[in-house]
Amino acid sequence: MAYDRYKLAREASVDALIRLAPTVRGILTSAQMRRLPSFVGPYLDTRYLASVRSGTTGTGLGMIMLPGGGAVPAGAGGGGGMQVIIKSGPP
Repeated sequence: MAYDRYKLAREASVDALIRLAPTVRGILTSAQMRRLPSFVGPYLDTRYLASVRSGTTGTGLGMIMLPGGGAVPAGAGGGGGMQVIIKSGPP
């Protein structure tokens, strides 16, 4: 059934984000976190992600599935474009 496949894919995508979010937050400085676009915040909040993991009404966040099981936020591309660069070392 298509819905079952959708639900499994959604849960797998959110599970991947839940695993990655703490690493991303740990890498970024406070200043870098403040510079992220506002739509990124929910993707770095594991409690929020857990609350929407199995939801079916939509979150307004939408995800685009990529080959290999990756996902990106819908609407994150196109338009004016944005690039987040993480540099190590002193500013």
